[in-house]
Amino acid sequence: MNFLQNLRKNKTILCVVMILVVGAGVFFGYKIHNYKDKKNCISKLHFIKPNLNCDLYDDKLERLLGLQNKLEIVIEGIKKTGKAKRVSVFVRDLKTARFVGVDDGDTYHQASLLKIPILVGGFKLAEVEPRILDQEIFYSGEQNFYEDQVIKPVESLKVGSSYSLRELMRRSVVYSDNTAAQLLFNYYPEGFLDRIMEALGIQLYKPTGEKEDFITARLYANVFRILYNASYLTKEYSDEALSILTKTNYKNGAVAKLPTDTLVAHKFAERTDINMVTGDVFQRQLHECGIVYAKNYEEPYVFCIMTEGYEYTDLEKIISDISLMIYEEMIED
Repeated sequence: MNFLQNLRKNKTILCVVMILVVGAGVFFGYKIHNYKDKKNCISKLHFIKPNLNCDLYDDKLERLLGLQNKLEIVIEGIKKTGKAKRVSVFVRDLKTARFVGVDDGDTYHQASLLKIPILVGGFKLAEVEPRILDQEIFYSGEQNFYEDQVIKPVESLKVGSSYSLRELMRRSVVYSDNTAAQLLFNYYPEGFLDRIMEALGIQLYKPTGEKEDFITARLYANVFRILYNASYLTKEYSDEALSILTKTNYKNGAVAKLPTDTLVAHKFAERTDINMVTGDVFQRQLHECGIVYAKNYEEPYVFCIMTEGYEYTDLEKIISDISLMIYEEMIED
């Protein structure tokens, strides 16, 4: 009897020990795996994608479906007010790659959104010869497009001054300077910008093969995703390009209602269409696209909002309202 009791007692102790060992193995295995995942996320480059497998959000699909429904209702309401004829939106969560869109295949004038391919072009040349970014271009004043811009740069190029490629790239994006962008375009080899746009997936063609000056919200949002993934430029140049875009000084649209500490890499574009007979404005387009590095880079997402209407103030408010709605739906409470 004592023998049987001792055997049972020893078996019980053995089972407990085995459970503790297995439990400890699972616990420490999880800790080590989690540590490795976290360690892989660490990067000195702040504006491009960390390890894709880090901190995935299983609830993003549900959140995005909710956002889709709200966007459809809000956009339909906006069009009924008459303050916009068209509104297109595309949103992609960069951690999970899940996305939603409303009329995101509609085409709009590219306008100043062309300046990001111009920015990318400069860095693409620098991949071959880094010193080219310090190459200076003399501004004679012959190229002057400042009067053509409704939303004007806060700084203009000075006639008789020279500017490095890197500085012209910065001005063309941060100030949306048409003249700086034109100087860069003139400097680039013939056909170079077309090849950049084709590589970024935003060069559209008519059935005849003729180039189109149009873009969609879905296609243009992908430009930011390409930069975030560092899949076209090197990691360092992708990071620098996005860093420049975070300094865009236009604040009346997508960033207007976001928390002030939210970092956004973004670019806007404006277009005014005029009746060539009467000289009257018959429509305007205002777009804004970018990456919101929400929650201190923890929940980044791409957005692209394109609008067509009559008054820029109305279109700015539409973009700022939709941008805030996207932010509130995308960010975990």
